Amino acid sequence: MKPLDVLDIFALLLVGFVISFFLIANFAMLLSEPSNSIPEGSDIPSAFDARPSAKHSSLPSSFELVEMNISAYCPCEKCCGRFADGITASGHRIQPGDKFVAAPLNIPFGTLLAVPGYAEGLPVPVLDRGGAIKGNKLDVYMDTHQEALNWGRQYLKVKIVEEQK
Repeated sequence: MKPLDVLDIFALLLVGFVISFFLIANFAMLLSEPSNSIPEGSDIPSAFDARPSAKHSSLPSSFELVEMNISAYCPCEKCCGRFADGITASGHRIQPGDKFVAAPLNIPFGTLLAVPGYAEGLPVPVLDRGGAIKGNKLDVYMDTHQEALNWGRQYLKVKIVEEQK
């Protein structure tokens, strides 16, 4: 093995610096407070707004209908385990009365889904993920554990109203 020359050492230091900069920048972003306030009249998509979307109450002519296995969860430790901190995977801070779903990775955050029997059938955003949410599974958010238990498990045709890119 040949000894390192000055250029090799310089290259290693440069790579180390770039990696350190990337890690520090991303770590600072993770520590910053997530914001879920969207200014009124804003063009920002309602991806982090957990209110049912009345603007989509009459569904567009083009939507996808998918049969899904739907259960419910609440923000308690029984449902969320070590993630029971009141913040969803998208960074949304949960408020009483919020309506949103946890969906698999193939459905992007902010996608609007209309689930029969949930949020009066109005489209709600995907704001969360879950370890068991894979394939055709979906979790609807409930404020209390009893509401989640009452929902049980249902097989329903879900309308994918607006998919975020």
